[in-house]
Amino acid sequence: MKKLSVMNDTALAGLLLLGAAAAALGLAALTGRNDLTTAVLILAGFGTFVSGVFFISLGRGKTLDSKVASLFMVQGTVEIATLLADLGLQRDAFFYPPDTSGRSRALVPAGSSVPTILPENTYSYVTTEEGDGAVFAPLATPLLTHLKDSCAFVVPQERDRLCEAVVEVCRDVLEVSEHAEASFDGYNLVVDLKGFALADGCREVRGISPKCCTMVGCPFCSLIACIAAEGMGVPCQILAAVPSKNGNELHLIIGPRPQA
Repeated sequence: MKKLSVMNDTALAGLLLLGAAAAALGLAALTGRNDLTTAVLILAGFGTFVSGVFFISLGRGKTLDSKVASLFMVQGTVEIATLLADLGLQRDAFFYPPDTSGRSRALVPAGSSVPTILPENTYSYVTTEEGDGAVFAPLATPLLTHLKDSCAFVVPQERDRLCEAVVEVCRDVLEVSEHAEASFDGYNLVVDLKGFALADGCREVRGISPKCCTMVGCPFCSLIACIAAEGMGVPCQILAAVPSKNGNELHLIIGPRPQA
């Protein structure tokens, strides 16, 4: 797997994402509608904005202060979680393996039941025999796509190789952690990072509400959740995302959808 380039291509991708975010939010403002479709359009705009800023921070030729970079992911994550809560949703997100077209999607269930698979449509709210919920693209979607298209990243299915891939992404490709460990505890994927460059942003999000970490997931945590879901072949959720109180460490647990 190749490292992310810090040349202008990454920064250009970030600028394009910011443009897409502006278009989505502008369209939502111009329509003036107060329905679920507009709400999800706003969600998409926030998500694309956060990912765009994240790309720009990675694409700079000079090193960006890690605390500044970590703060880019805070407000978008919080605002999306707040919007979902305002729509009456209270559960945590499930991140699904890519569908037949390669799309990664997440679902926040409206009730106690969680669909095994999502319908092959682009609706922002799905109704199935197994359960209903709001569907949105994970904040990590553009980053995961870039890793696959530009860094030759392939998500392995075997547990050991999946753990190795997570470590490689965190430590060697994104270079957001000085030391990374990943292992399975039963069915759950446990990731421990030391020297984690984005720890300040994690603490900011948790300071507002730890629910934001599990209901939406920032671009980084949702990236690991998407990788886990694709590797395990089942919907997964962020069970815990706990940064150290003062240092630069992160303890992350990703678990599969409970079996009925």
